[in-house]
Amino acid sequence: MGLKKIIMESSKCKLVILSILWVAFQPGCVGPGQMTVAPENRIPLSKDTPQEGSWESYDVALKYQYVEQSGVIQLSVTLRAKRGYDQLVLWVKLVDADGKVLETKSIYNSGFRSSYSKGKWHKGTIEKTLEIPPGTTAIAFQSLLTPRRSRR
Repeated sequence: MGLKKIIMESSKCKLVILSILWVAFQPGCVGPGQMTVAPENRIPLSKDTPQEGSWESYDVALKYQYVEQSGVIQLSVTLRAKRGYDQLVLWVKLVDADGKVLETKSIYNSGFRSSYSKGKWHKGTIEKTLEIPPGTTAIAFQSLLTPRRSRR
């Protein structure tokens, strides 16, 4: 009787773990073409005309300038974290007219506990030249900040 109970409990535990893993990995099954950006978060592209603006998330505030020419965006970003961090990553999403994400490109990664992460300001300007896929009508930013865990 005791062995049967142990096997049943073990099976229940495995079922719970598998269920948790199944739910956890569901978002990973969504391809880039299936993700969308809300209209209020899109920054429309204007061909051959320099544009500038600002963007803010829970983690960062940034000022950007860009120009789109011949399927390429020349992007310049000044970045400030809103709190101390161990790592900060910034992406730009290339979006079509329906808001579908065509491509996501990393434009900044501080590295984990690098010299950049000791303050809130990224020193200097991030300059990137990005090829854009056909059908791109807007960009959107995304950030991820890992808060500072200890004083160094």
